[in-house]
Amino acid sequence: MKFKQIIALLAIFTLVGCTENFDELEKDPVALSANPAGQLTFTQLCLSGDGYYQWRANLIYSGGFVQHYAGAWNVTEFGSKFKKNDDYATALWRNGYANELKSAVDIIEKTSGDPTLVNMNAVAKIMKVMIAQRITDLYGDAPYSEAGLGFSKGIVTPKYDKQQDIYNAFFKELEEAFVQLNDGGGAIKGDQFYNGDVSKWKKLANTLRLRLAMRISEVSPAEAEKQAKAAFQNGVFQSNADNCFMKCLDFPFNDTPGALDFRGNGLSYAFIGNENGDHFSSLMIDFLRNNGDPRLTMLATPKTAGVAGGAPAPGEELYVGNTPGVFQWDMPGGSNAISGIQPYLKLKTTPFLHVSYSESQLLLAEAAYRGWVSGAASDYYRKGVAAGIRHLVMYGAALPTQGAIDTYLNNKPLVAGSEKEQIATQLWVTYLLNSIEAYSNWRRTGFPKLLPIKNPDSETSGVVPTRLYYPNDEAQKNGANFQEALSRMGGKNEWTNKVWWDVN
Repeated sequence: MKFKQIIALLAIFTLVGCTENFDELEKDPVALSANPAGQLTFTQLCLSGDGYYQWRANLIYSGGFVQHYAGAWNVTEFGSKFKKNDDYATALWRNGYANELKSAVDIIEKTSGDPTLVNMNAVAKIMKVMIAQRITDLYGDAPYSEAGLGFSKGIVTPKYDKQQDIYNAFFKELEEAFVQLNDGGGAIKGDQFYNGDVSKWKKLANTLRLRLAMRISEVSPAEAEKQAKAAFQNGVFQSNADNCFMKCLDFPFNDTPGALDFRGNGLSYAFIGNENGDHFSSLMIDFLRNNGDPRLTMLATPKTAGVAGGAPAPGEELYVGNTPGVFQWDMPGGSNAISGIQPYLKLKTTPFLHVSYSESQLLLAEAAYRGWVSGAASDYYRKGVAAGIRHLVMYGAALPTQGAIDTYLNNKPLVAGSEKEQIATQLWVTYLLNSIEAYSNWRRTGFPKLLPIKNPDSETSGVVPTRLYYPNDEAQKNGANFQEALSRMGGKNEWTNKVWWDVN
């Protein structure tokens, strides 16, 4: 996206953004310029409402890979059969660098050393980590230390940092941001996540640090333990009130290059673009249904036709998922004989959840199981599952009774000997509308156990890719650094290579 187009978007978004809390920006005499407040709004909007990467990286590839979704043509043909599509594979890389990371780095550069903008500087560091974490987890080694510095320092061919070094930088920057944030550090203007609430930003920094600590648990357990303990001691999310999400507005989507509008929910854009052709996979629906999980009816709608045609027969299962690798029209009884996705999950106004209390508690359950933090793993697990049920209310779902929630939790406690599988599977459910995170956690843990893909035309013979591949035009744009990164992966830009932390 060209610089003039970014400025035009900032002008729009600083007047009408993804929430209604724009009074301060509207009063700001420089609100229409590329000031840190406008750039923060723009960065948060891109991270949440970008339908281009949401459709490709989140829904089709990540959602198909981990079997959150199945049935639609593109999810099945590419996300379930594991066929390469350069546009899909490179979408998050291109938009993450062009729109999000450059903006966050620019805020950091502009606010560095200004005592009135200490909090803004800290928030930009957190945003930078949030953006880059998704990039490196999907692709592996990537530009980080020199990324986004083309305008301020003239670095147009940034080096590819090793993923281990990127993670070390993440931990350092999150600690710096946590320490920086204080009530006297200046207002955080343009903040659409927390409306400038310093205490919530501090908890977000620590919760992200916990996520990253557990992400490296298999490859570097000593460092993971150190970072998990620090995050826990500094203070992670304490309730669903701390959840980091974006409220979105009912604005029409525009997929014309250079004219993207990020004010609606990007994943909803993807659902709508697929003409309601997406369904939850049979793996997801069967898990929820067979375990008596109250989230089943909160997420899915009952099928409208029976396998034999007409209305469902008495006693026939009403909640049926789409088998991964099978097109919806090839399912027994056709697409009407499988469950749909609740309509409120597909609205342009549907909030987009980035980091949740449910995630934090489930990660603490694993950390406690490993002996890294105090407290009982079973207690964290129970809190994490309960929070994952309750946070669905933010989308429009009806809250089950406390009795129904308690019954489910009592019937499905954490069981000795299966802790890692149970925790990872519950994270998979909690990450349902953020499949990129589910894909990363699945690669780390190997859970849940996915259904085998038997399609004869699968380009990987049914083997789930373990990363997305770099844009091939990097060979021309940043050739030397690109080739050096490839040399660390055997010289090939393949999606069957593994990222550093994936040793499962």
